Amino acid sequence: MNMRSNRAEVRNPVLGLPSARLLRAMPAEYRTMLAVLLFDLASDAKGRATRSWNARKAFVAAYWATVAVYTRHIARLLCSGTHFRPGRQPFRVMQRGFPTLAAADWAEASRLYCERRDALDLGASMYPDGSLLIGDIPVGRISYNGRVWQPGAWQPDDVPLYDNCAADPQ
Repeated sequence: MNMRSNRAEVRNPVLGLPSARLLRAMPAEYRTMLAVLLFDLASDAKGRATRSWNARKAFVAAYWATVAVYTRHIARLLCSGTHFRPGRQPFRVMQRGFPTLAAADWAEASRLYCERRDALDLGASMYPDGSLLIGDIPVGRISYNGRVWQPGAWQPDDVPLYDNCAADPQ
């Protein structure tokens, strides 16, 4: 017999915080964008927790596990009342002259962009950058090499949001 409460604020303690109402009052497209990014952050934190636990770093693992849990709680709060559900493909890769691609995360968006580039065998001057959107909100730009940058023109001090060439950071 499951003795856990069915009350939403017990299952997700973030719901009991006063600012939760403010988060729910945000426009759905912004809540969706934030939820996608928070689920991504929670996944990264969970991975760090697992790696820390395997390396016998219990306190670091506990920290990252807590980050993952509360980030997921906030993301679920943001999802209520929107069409977004975890596990779907919220990212859209748009390129001038090409059909839109749907992706689940930064890595898949980069991979799909690169697969299309390789299949078409076009050089950098002929193959356009991709715009990465969540809903109708631009969240990134994919360059010819598959790296994801902040939307807008590249600046010399820019750091990729997602680097398909870099190893997974510890």
